[in-house]
Amino acid sequence: MTSSKSIAIIGGGITGVTAAWKLSKYDSNLTIHLFDQGRRGVGGRTSSRSVVSTATGTGGDDDDDDDDPGDPGEEDCEEMLRFDHGCQFFRADTSQFREIVTGEWRPYVREWKGHFYKSNKTTSSSSSSSEREFFGMPSTPPFYVGLDGMQSLTKNILDHVDKNISSESESSPSLRVFTGTRVANLERDPSSQKWKLHGTSGTAAYHDTSEKVAQQLNNTQLLGEGESGYDAVILTDVSSSFGKWHRASAGVPEHFAKKVRERVGARVPLFSAMVAFDGGTGIPFDAASFDDDPVVWFAARSNSKPGMEGGKKECWTIVSTPEYAMAKIKETPMQDPKTNEFIPQSDDYLTSVPGPDLCNAFKRSITNRDGILGENALESLPEVVHVDAQRWGSALPCHRHLRSDDSATTRRIISGVTYDAGRFPLAPTKEEGGQADVGGCGGGGNGSFLVDEGMMLLQAGDMVSNHTPGLESAALSGYYAAGYLHEKLHSCTS
Repeated sequence: MTSSKSIAIIGGGITGVTAAWKLSKYDSNLTIHLFDQGRRGVGGRTSSRSVVSTATGTGGDDDDDDDDPGDPGEEDCEEMLRFDHGCQFFRADTSQFREIVTGEWRPYVREWKGHFYKSNKTTSSSSSSSEREFFGMPSTPPFYVGLDGMQSLTKNILDHVDKNISSESESSPSLRVFTGTRVANLERDPSSQKWKLHGTSGTAAYHDTSEKVAQQLNNTQLLGEGESGYDAVILTDVSSSFGKWHRASAGVPEHFAKKVRERVGARVPLFSAMVAFDGGTGIPFDAASFDDDPVVWFAARSNSKPGMEGGKKECWTIVSTPEYAMAKIKETPMQDPKTNEFIPQSDDYLTSVPGPDLCNAFKRSITNRDGILGENALESLPEVVHVDAQRWGSALPCHRHLRSDDSATTRRIISGVTYDAGRFPLAPTKEEGGQADVGGCGGGGNGSFLVDEGMMLLQAGDMVSNHTPGLESAALSGYYAAGYLHEKLHSCTS
């Protein structure tokens, strides 16, 4: 690449971070700008949360970027409650991703070797055992986690990129990360054929800000390269292709947004609850898949993960079934049916409905002989001292064979969004085949992402990949999209 090129990556989850990492490895005069909308920084579905626990209860989230020594250091502070409230662990089944994880990413990854469990009772009406397991847990190890919580993985990779770039020559790529920034509209200049990004930052950008406040604070402006624009854009969140009512909408050109929606087909929603008990529970496992529970699909003890051990209080993340999540989204949709405005998830709702629902269902299963432990059910559990929850409206894509099947009995359309609760095996990660019109570039990348070559606009992520859904698929999608983009831009200037 002989002339300077610039690339915008929209979304700082594992797809966007992997794409930035891959692009930074090329010896080229390249500018990489990554835009992330999250309140807690990069991470996306690989998000972690810390809550200050005091003698009088639990306080608000502890911001990783807050270096004020007075914040959590008061005398009544007991400990920090820590949770992975999105992706719980990841797989490395493909040779390409296994090479990455055991190679350059090795300092930031650890194998999670806990005591894993799965109920042995499956009713005749249930799906097969492999379909009920949560990403192959527990029957298909190994399972990997970030060294210090799942969110540390994305942050450490970007720190690694920044350090490598700083130590290289002036001709090496440059990377800049814009956090708390929403890209709300994409505009392609017909003369320069470059993309201009418009959006906002701060409170108005966050998913959980009320629509009224977001509109009052609206300060839409040119982002990043401004008038100079970008030669290419990589989208990593399929919600970018929602209508403008959605807080994550990026104003993607409709012809491409339609292609993305058709490729995804339907989304699998989930809720996660973060629950802390006042002391050890005596639960005889660190993580488990729940076969037949209508509310709980998976639960993990955060204190058992490498880098998150210790603490007097026992912290658990409880993941809902897709069926439960769809029922709750139908009751409390993301779009107002009268005004069509976006309805953000509120703390009041999350801590009064899905949080307690998941907590109580988990407790019932642990202490009831009809639950996951059967005859070994516990008599009681310690007092719950903290409950919170998170809604993941686009947790996974539906199974490939259900993408275009609108007649599927597990499918529902809620507020114009297609959801599906169909279960399917999530391990091992493998290429499942797919459409021939998706972009790809060498190394088995065909089918990993969507691209409009004429506009240099790409959509990456496990939602559009032909690999089994999950972090591995999402990372590979970003990896192959970056490789493809490098070759295309290089061929244009060679």
